[in-house]
Amino acid sequence: MPNSVAPGLPKGFEALEPFAHTWGSLHSQEERYLFRQDNSMQQLKAYYDATAPRLDEIFTHLEQFPMDDLPESEALLYRTVLGLTEAAMAIEVFNQPRVPYAPYPHKMAIEWNELKG
Repeated sequence: MPNSVAPGLPKGFEALEPFAHTWGSLHSQEERYLFRQDNSMQQLKAYYDATAPRLDEIFTHLEQFPMDDLPESEALLYRTVLGLTEAAMAIEVFNQPRVPYAPYPHKMAIEWNELKG
């Protein structure tokens, strides 16, 4: 029977494994946005403190691979670090997991429109 173990993070990033099991399992911005709302500040701060100082190292590693065809371990690392955009909002801006004065839970939609001149 084939081994169906999920890929781990690339060598050197093992300390981020606990966050890969949570943040790395989220595949969309909406999932990360909603996940942040259900975390405690203690959980968000632990993730933030472990990930933010390593951004340069993470991006330097990921730059070795084509973004549209990342190996499984690197794709997991990429998804794991994408959650930092959400955690940073809670830590650096809101000082809480949820947007102040917004109903819970709520979603956010981002639309891009190009202006033609």
